[in-house]
Amino acid sequence: MSDEDPRPAEVKVQSHGGSEGRCAVCGDNASCQHYGVRTCEGCKGFFKRTVQKNAKYVCLANKDCPVDKRRRNRCQFCRFQKCLAVGMVKEVVRTDSLKGRRGRLPSKPKTLEPSSSSGSLNIISSLVQNHVRSNPSADKLDFSQYQEAAEKAVGKEDAGDIEQFYGLLSGALDVIKAWAENVPGFSEFCSEDQQLLLESAFVELFILRLAYRSEPEQQKLVFCSGVVLHRLQCVRSFGDWIDSILDFSQSLHRMKLDVAMFSCLCALVIITDRHGLKEPKRVEDFQNQLLSSLRDHMSDSQPNSLSRLLGKLPELRTLCTQGLQRIFYLRLEDLVPPPPIVDKIFLDTLPF
Repeated sequence: MSDEDPRPAEVKVQSHGGSEGRCAVCGDNASCQHYGVRTCEGCKGFFKRTVQKNAKYVCLANKDCPVDKRRRNRCQFCRFQKCLAVGMVKEVVRTDSLKGRRGRLPSKPKTLEPSSSSGSLNIISSLVQNHVRSNPSADKLDFSQYQEAAEKAVGKEDAGDIEQFYGLLSGALDVIKAWAENVPGFSEFCSEDQQLLLESAFVELFILRLAYRSEPEQQKLVFCSGVVLHRLQCVRSFGDWIDSILDFSQSLHRMKLDVAMFSCLCALVIITDRHGLKEPKRVEDFQNQLLSSLRDHMSDSQPNSLSRLLGKLPELRTLCTQGLQRIFYLRLEDLVPPPPIVDKIFLDTLPF
């Protein structure tokens, strides 16, 4: 009788978009999509609060209560199950964010139009091209520093280890910034929101892109500059974080993602709700367009894998916190000061 039952309530639903202009959950007026589905502001807020608070509901009837405009508040369990059944994506709700400042609500951006299959294809194509440009090709990988038997695999880190760590982070920041500027729609945001989104997502993107490029079975880590290092060469500088990244890499590789899926996942990491956005509605609109494009692509190739793919987003947030804890520890050691930009990102995104 609790909502821990993983099966959605057996409700009759319409398509992901709902009837034109109607909320797919309750049928109330709805002007745009929220979390991948056309919904009203009431159901959007209910869904967001439920996910952020990890609320547990109980149905006092038979888990088939009617959910419409008039009766949507009667049973929270059935309302949430219907949200899931119509396709609302809980993985893109940031459980660690607070409400940002509400800016003006701009008109829907016109640079992305994924309402048709051709629009989705254009977005996917742009994301894939951007991914290819921002990653080293196989023939340009640098193995000059690679050693499988590192001399300093154990023991306490020294200044050289910390400099290596900060150098890899700083180098990745430049590449990820150039990548972000070419994500479809990113340039439409105001400069303050662009900076906030980039800095907030940087550590998550560093992890995700490193995990995708690397070869966990061989314990090879391929950084964005093309430098290839063995796990043993990184364990003193990265600490336990490097093993967590390799574990994540292994799970990512098992999913057998194509480049289009991975490119969309990266875009969803940066285009998401963040505390302090000046125009959160604009970011939400773009996020929904990306979700629609990803859903269109996966309906052909892997129709049942969308939730599994988006389930990687909460894992990334956990790994991000672990990375920030590593930076925190190295700052306390005070052997090598972090580069100013790394220090700024650390202080701005610190969750503890």
